[in-house]
Amino acid sequence: MPTIELAAVSNRVGQDVELAYQMRGLAATIRISLPDVSFDFKFDNGSVSTSQSKPGTGSCDAEIVAGEDFWKCALRAGVPAPGYESLTMGGLKGLSTRGDFLRVIAPYQMGLQRLYRIFVEAVVGPLPRKAEFVPNRATDTAVGRYRYIRANDTEARVYYEEAGHGSIPLLLHATAGADSRQYRNVLADPEMQARFRMYAYDLPYHGRSLPPMGVRWWERAYKPTLEYLMNWVVAFADALELDQPFFMGCSVGGQLALDLAAERPERFGAFVSLNGMYDPSSRVADATLNDRFRTPSISSYLAPGMNFGATSPVGPESSAYEIQWIYHSGYPGIYAGDNDYYLVGHDLKRNGHKLRAVTKPVYLVAGEYDPAAFDQDHGGIAVKKNIPNVEFIVAPGLSHFAMTDDPQGFSTAIVPILDRVIAQTRKK
Repeated sequence: MPTIELAAVSNRVGQDVELAYQMRGLAATIRISLPDVSFDFKFDNGSVSTSQSKPGTGSCDAEIVAGEDFWKCALRAGVPAPGYESLTMGGLKGLSTRGDFLRVIAPYQMGLQRLYRIFVEAVVGPLPRKAEFVPNRATDTAVGRYRYIRANDTEARVYYEEAGHGSIPLLLHATAGADSRQYRNVLADPEMQARFRMYAYDLPYHGRSLPPMGVRWWERAYKPTLEYLMNWVVAFADALELDQPFFMGCSVGGQLALDLAAERPERFGAFVSLNGMYDPSSRVADATLNDRFRTPSISSYLAPGMNFGATSPVGPESSAYEIQWIYHSGYPGIYAGDNDYYLVGHDLKRNGHKLRAVTKPVYLVAGEYDPAAFDQDHGGIAVKKNIPNVEFIVAPGLSHFAMTDDPQGFSTAIVPILDRVIAQTRKK
C-alpha cells in the first residue's frame, strides 16, 4: 500500500471547492479509517482541518472504513477497478460508512462521496476522465407529447419524447425513480435515429407525468408490482399502436426487460436489459433498508448521492452530475417504490424458466462498473448460466447509468449490439 502523506491529503481537501459547497452547514468530524492509520476531517460550516492518528483514537461523527485488502485495490493509480471507485460501489467490496446517519451520512452523502474520492486522488492522482461530451445539436430534435393511457383500472396523462426516422419502434425505460431525461442523448444520437423510432416515456408518478387520475396517492406509499409495471408498458405500446417494438430499459428497466421477455414475449420484437440481475439474493439486506428512501425524517439528499456513486468514474464529469440532478427532481418515495421491485419484485428464480422458450432476441448488457457485470451468483453471469438463450455482454468502462453519464461510450457499445438484435429479428 502506498505511503499516504498528511500534507497532500490536507491540501487537496482544503482547496476543493466542490467539497466545501457539499459540506456547507455541517459541523462534524468525519474519519477515514485504514487498518494502521486514521485521518480526521473536522468540518465547521465551510472550513475544514485535517489530522492523522492511530485507529480508534478519539471520537468522530461519521466514519468511512474498510479492511486492508480493500484499500490495496482502492489506492492504486490509474483507472479504478470496478467496486472501488466510490462509496456506493465500495459497499459491495467491503467499504462501509457508519455513524450519525440522520444528521451527517444521509444529508451529506454527496460530500462524503467527494471526500472519499479526494482522499484516493490525493494518494494516486486524479481520475482519467473523458472530455466533456459535445451534444448532437443538429439532431437533438426530440418532440415531447402527452397521451392519455389506461392501465391497472386507472387512467394517466403520460409524457413521452419521440425521435428518429428508422422503421423499428424502440421503447426506452429509465432507472428507478427517474424519467426520460436520462435518454436525451440517445434520442439525439444520429446512429440510433437512423435505425429506430424511439419513445422515451415517463411512467405515471415520474418526471413530467402526474399520478393516475382518481388515485388518492397522497394517502399511501407508491409500491408498484411487476404486473403493475408491465401493464403500463404494454398499455403505452398499445395506445401508440406500435407493432412489435423493441424494449430497452436500464436498472429497474433492465429488470423489466427480462420480466417482459418472460411474461409478455408476444407483444415485443426484442428485449435489451441494461444492468439487469438474475435474482435479489445478494441484495436482500439492502431491500430491508429501502424504506429509508420514503421516510420523511431521512434527508432526500441520500438517494441522489448514492446514485451519483454508481456513475462511471471515467465518463465526462458533468454527465455524471446530471444523474444527481435528475434524482433530486423526483417526488419523495417514488425511487423507493421502484426499488422495491428492483430489489425484491424481480426474481428470475420464479419466472426465468419461461425465458428458455422465448425465440425473440433477449440481451443483457452490463456496464463494467455495475454489479451485474461481476456478481457471478446473482448478476448477468448468473442469467447467462441459468438461461443460455440470453446473450450476456459486458461493456468496458460503462456504469449503471451509461446512457446518461457517458453518452458517447454508450453509443459506441450499444449500436453494434442493437445491429445484432436487428439482424436476428430479420432472419425470422
